[in-house]
Amino acid sequence: MKKVFKYYLVQLFCIICSLNGIAQVYHQDFGLGNSNPATIGTPLSQDKSEFSFNNSTCPPSGSYTLIRRIPILSCFNNEWIDLSHDNNTVIPFGMMMLVNSSSTITNKIVYRDTINLQLCPGEIYHCSVALINIDENVVCPSGPDFPVFELRLEDGNGGLIKKDTTRPGIGFSSSLPFGYRFNKLGFNFIMPGGVNKMVVKITLLHSVFLCGEDFAIDDVIIAPVGPAVAIGFAGESSTTIVKSVCFQNNATVVLSGNMGTYYPNPAVQWQVSTDKGITWQDIPGATATTYSRSYPTPDTFYYRLTGSNITTIANPNCRVVSNIIKVEVNGLPKNYTISNNSPVCAGQDLKFTADGAASYIWTGPNGFYDNISYPHIFNSALKDSGIYYVKVFSLGGCSKTDSTSAVIIGTDVSASADTAICIGRSVNLQASKGITYLWTPSTGLSNTTIFNPVATPKVTTNYIVTVADKYGCTDTAHVKITVRNIAEVKAAISANNFLCRNVDSILFVSTSKGDIANWNWDFGNRQTSIQKTPASQFYQIPLTRGFYLAKLIVTDTAGCTDVATHSLTVVDNCYIAVPNAFTPNNDGINDYLYPLNAYKASNLSFKIYNRVGQLVFFTSNWLQKWDGKFKGINLETGVYIWMLTYTDASRKPISLKGTSLLIR
Repeated sequence: MKKVFKYYLVQLFCIICSLNGIAQVYHQDFGLGNSNPATIGTPLSQDKSEFSFNNSTCPPSGSYTLIRRIPILSCFNNEWIDLSHDNNTVIPFGMMMLVNSSSTITNKIVYRDTINLQLCPGEIYHCSVALINIDENVVCPSGPDFPVFELRLEDGNGGLIKKDTTRPGIGFSSSLPFGYRFNKLGFNFIMPGGVNKMVVKITLLHSVFLCGEDFAIDDVIIAPVGPAVAIGFAGESSTTIVKSVCFQNNATVVLSGNMGTYYPNPAVQWQVSTDKGITWQDIPGATATTYSRSYPTPDTFYYRLTGSNITTIANPNCRVVSNIIKVEVNGLPKNYTISNNSPVCAGQDLKFTADGAASYIWTGPNGFYDNISYPHIFNSALKDSGIYYVKVFSLGGCSKTDSTSAVIIGTDVSASADTAICIGRSVNLQASKGITYLWTPSTGLSNTTIFNPVATPKVTTNYIVTVADKYGCTDTAHVKITVRNIAEVKAAISANNFLCRNVDSILFVSTSKGDIANWNWDFGNRQTSIQKTPASQFYQIPLTRGFYLAKLIVTDTAGCTDVATHSLTVVDNCYIAVPNAFTPNNDGINDYLYPLNAYKASNLSFKIYNRVGQLVFFTSNWLQKWDGKFKGINLETGVYIWMLTYTDASRKPISLKGTSLLIR
């Protein structure tokens, strides 16, 4: 009693298990199409639907068609979604039933069929259908009226076994990363005893359609419910559902599966299909959870694992099934093409094209090698002429070797090597000799029609030179000038220009421009610094020394450098004074009045007034001297008042006032 109770608990649990694979008992998938997406399937017999068949990719209202994708011809002003496949994405070119619905006052049968099969009484089965709304998601003036369906299963006498409905209706579809997906309507039922015939019906219950009413159905299924069954290729990811091998290798492929706990005495049976899953055959002796086989001849095989209680394993209608995986046994590659675009002038691209195979390995002159469909030899040379061999592979690894011959003619152009410069610098470009030259772009070039222009680009530039030879062949070469920095680095020093004997000091300031990272100072006094603003420098000045030279090297973040120098003149006296008399008689002695020795003064102002307070001379440059004139007229002998203000070397403001005698 306990064992029986436990068994039915497991059955109850597996009622909610997902159904794997395609049903073994009954499956209406509406057939297979072909590579032409506009192919229309064979119509259903008239007793299977109350909708009329229309042999069109865009059936009119109230009719259906059988098709593998929609829309084909932008039906009804793009009213329908772009549904690229039917409900089963594993089997290629699967068909579906597309219905252009219309208003009706009564329920209308979309699909019905009579099933004459020997099922297992007392076993749990699952009945389902895949449905999808194919209308584009639009705003409906009176709101959408989505289709509502009833899925009904009856015995051969019209007695109800079970039914279910989609309430609310099947709404607008949402596009997922891999496209649109069908909805599933279905239920589990216990197979009654004594029933050898059933009728499945899919009925449209809505009566008035205004918006969102069109739909498609696929995969009407009745299948046993039981444990989940999963298969895959041994040692590979569970996501691998197709494996390609080559017949040349006679490779052995191992399939592995498992079935969850459910049956008291479980048994499994591998099945194979060679017609894309339309029909399945038990593999004799393949009753373990693994199955291996070698493949000496090209073909395509679909596999699945079925399972049930050992007492019912002989009846395929009592088994659960797994997912489907495919083994493609490739033959030698065929229907491929190998070509090239020669003859071409040297310097032009030599292009190879291969199509129709899974992969390629190319070999050729000068050590040429590549493994892509469309290899190129950029800027081909004369030496690239010759025979190129290509090893062509199928997806499973079958291979054969083919070849193509290439011819290069004309000129063979080269240019100077790529280089890098700092902004503001120049570099000479150079191309191989020809008859005419054209460099592009012209930006930063001294000349665009000579073989060796000077380039001074402000940004990284890829210059292209086109050279024509005496045969009329042209070829191009490239040279890339990389500009290392964005802003030009420019070293500059701000400092006083004079040193006063015998001991003096001076403050150097960098006024350099650019994104500077390093400063290297040499002050000429055997002292150096790497500071941006170094400390004041002191000089012990020998009597024989007349000048010093300070130097600054700056380096920016890109490694670009610049150098600035600053000359320091040694003077004997830096004491600032104004003479108390001068004689502007052009004898070369005391001809001018000015502040003497103002070498280190800044912000200087020197003003001279006559005895009545009139300003007769002004300067801010101490080397600009008064010659005793006012407005070009010699002033008379007499005492004149001067006022001098400046900032000394220690940045202290100084203000002086005095008189000087002008002597004629």
